[in-house]
Amino acid sequence: MIIKNYQIKGLCKISPKIYTDNRGYFFESYDIKKYESITKKNKFVLDCHSYSKKNVLRGFHFQYKNPQAQLIYLVSGSIFLVVVDFRPNSKTFLQNQCFKLNAKKHEQIFTPPGVGSGFYSYESGIHLIYKISKFYKKNCEMGVIWNDKKLGIKWPCKKPIMSDKDKKNYFVNKINFDNF
Repeated sequence: MIIKNYQIKGLCKISPKIYTDNRGYFFESYDIKKYESITKKNKFVLDCHSYSKKNVLRGFHFQYKNPQAQLIYLVSGSIFLVVVDFRPNSKTFLQNQCFKLNAKKHEQIFTPPGVGSGFYSYESGIHLIYKISKFYKKNCEMGVIWNDKKLGIKWPCKKPIMSDKDKKNYFVNKINFDNF
């Protein structure tokens, strides 16, 4: 597999070795021995699966007192994925990294604890699976509004379909990051 690291510490893209023949293909989507150098001490405890229609935007979500690492894998379709460093003591605090993921490439994105994510679906039939290192705690969840100008993200959409919850996410300047 090929691992590409990014400026946000701990963030990486993983491209697996894919074996193809006349029947189709095979690859290992997760092997704890091979992923230990990436995930460090973060052991995964939960797998989640989301399905999205075209023009759906989900996020930004993260846990601020119970930060979770995630291993994100797009099973079908194509998305615009954005990760943001919400760790107040990080050199890349509030910086983001954008990815255009296509399921045909079978790439995975690893996000370290304290880094939030959100995505936009370019098409219908989006299946996204992600492993999480800690269980969800509602009182530790934080949401940041997708189009906060302070984040400077150039989303490929203007009026996405969103949950009522995500529409009420906070602007960065309304969050007291000193409490994290």
